[in-house]
Amino acid sequence: MAKVGKDGKVTLGANTIVGMGTWNLDGISVEEFDASAFGDDWKSFEYGMKDGGSVTFSGHYDPTDTTGQQMLQLANLYNSALTDLRFYIDDTSYYVPSQSTSYFAPGAYSTGMPGKVSSVVITSFSIGADKSGLETINFTGKVSGLMVIV
Repeated sequence: MAKVGKDGKVTLGANTIVGMGTWNLDGISVEEFDASAFGDDWKSFEYGMKDGGSVTFSGHYDPTDTTGQQMLQLANLYNSALTDLRFYIDDTSYYVPSQSTSYFAPGAYSTGMPGKVSSVVITSFSIGADKSGLETINFTGKVSGLMVIV
């Protein structure tokens, strides 16, 4: 069943990041190496390490949001590894950096591949203003490990 975007939000722990209106998770990518040799008719590949991807989220700038926007700016300044940054898809379900080394399958811990204690580092943020609109703030983060849905 499709989800309604208006029910989403971004939180840092229990604190909602004020003003956010969009978020995006890139997902996992895997290194790909061409293992083909002279004389092969078809390419063959080997696969290397996984990359947890990146997260982006943005919305209206609110300099008074001391438990959300300001905390993320400080996390950027100090390269803090965030383990409780949550991206909600509805009122109760959200993506968060995995805090388990148990086996997982997409959407649930079960049989699958080993998990990894994971985090997100805010790698950049930008603030903007336009004379005919509201001020904006944009955050980008790098996932170390994997994001799971809870």
